[in-house]
Amino acid sequence: MENKDIKRSSKLLAGQKGNGIDMRDFAETIEKNILEQTASTLEAKYRVIMEDMKESYYEMDLEGNFTFFNDALCHQLGYSREELMGMNYRVYIPPELVQKQSELFHNVYQTGKPNELFSNEQVRKDGKRIYTENSIFPMRDNEGEIVGFRGIGRDVTERVQMEEALKLSGERYRTILEEIEEGYWEVDLEGNFTFVNDAACNQFGYSREEIIGTNYRAYVPKQDLKSVYRTWHKCYRTGEPIKSFSIAGFKKDGTQVYIENSITPFRSKEGKIIGFRSISRDITERKKIEEKLAEMATHDYLTGLPNRILLRDRLMVGSALARRNGYRLAILMLDLDRFKVVNDDMGHSVGDELLKAVGQRLSSIMRKSDTVSRIGGDEFVLALPQIGRTADVTKFAQRILNAFEEPFVFGKKKIQITTSIGIAIYPDDGTDIENLLKDADSAMYWVKEHGRGKYKYYRDDVSGSDEAERRVGVTS
Repeated sequence: MENKDIKRSSKLLAGQKGNGIDMRDFAETIEKNILEQTASTLEAKYRVIMEDMKESYYEMDLEGNFTFFNDALCHQLGYSREELMGMNYRVYIPPELVQKQSELFHNVYQTGKPNELFSNEQVRKDGKRIYTENSIFPMRDNEGEIVGFRGIGRDVTERVQMEEALKLSGERYRTILEEIEEGYWEVDLEGNFTFVNDAACNQFGYSREEIIGTNYRAYVPKQDLKSVYRTWHKCYRTGEPIKSFSIAGFKKDGTQVYIENSITPFRSKEGKIIGFRSISRDITERKKIEEKLAEMATHDYLTGLPNRILLRDRLMVGSALARRNGYRLAILMLDLDRFKVVNDDMGHSVGDELLKAVGQRLSSIMRKSDTVSRIGGDEFVLALPQIGRTADVTKFAQRILNAFEEPFVFGKKKIQITTSIGIAIYPDDGTDIENLLKDADSAMYWVKEHGRGKYKYYRDDVSGSDEAERRVGVTS
């Protein structure tokens, strides 16, 4: 839990001059360090989960050196943890594929977008070459800068070898198909199942008798039917296999499952395509991890609210809409009053629960189009797009203050806490998003120093003078 005592002390010392130290910068630095420590604690919990994964998980710096990985990667490459730590990807990538791998990393860095489900080859410590499928995600710091890469991989050597075997022979390998973990199925040109192995039955929870003769449409969500059809049509039209495409479906018991497939044309003795063969595997566990990684990049680890990175994106979209449609965009900076007392008197675990409860309460009173974000410590930022009048923002701010009048209850404990709110308006107070955030922050600090539990609009002068107070207005 973030401790705000140093920050609050810095605010009291902010008026002292001549000591050569910017006390606000000092406080923000200390608070950032505390936040990073808390984040690392939660990240450790996620890493425990990753150690239980069958699929390899790893983190790299921008040079491609391992900084973290799970045991599955050690097993996949045949190296010990000590040998892998700090190792560069060039060590285990075949020389002729190093350039391709480098381009993949560079593309993720340049675009900021993940590169999912690409095939690769790797060389184990014992010299054996294996085939893998990987997904690479950008790894960002608190400021949103890409500082490395996260990856998820899986050894698919068995599947690749089986695909090659299927090209050479048919019936001889049917017994092998029943023993592998990968699902295997065949359909005719209408999409009706003509053969499935036990693994494919297990993936969807149906018996072989229930599947044979049914159409693929029974197992594919309606929104994905066109995509599956286009994929099979491309395979039919080109005669080339499709190495990987994923679908989301539902098992017989109703649970959602993600299946990754490779499609190969099924030909008659004359060479005419009469259907399709597919090898499939359940990637539900990996999909959930990938979704969690994507969420971790844009959401606060404690409250689940949008973090600073996603907030900036929402503000950029909101300002563009305001500019196009003649609306206003309001930014409200909130800070909990005397939050340090809660931590000191009741413990950081209660403080964590309070932060989550505050996030939930704020979300419940805002519009669906609004964004409630936590940017660190006990600070929250609200983005209110499509505001017609400033008076509407005043109503929102008062609604927040009213919501805090009701105590937060945790078992037998009741916590009464207030919040200070600073408000900046686009385009009234400016058009630069970063400056507007600073303006709202300045207005919020002004409230903290003048009684707390109120809101204040930012204007040119936030010095706290009587003249500024009369012109700007402070409302409780």
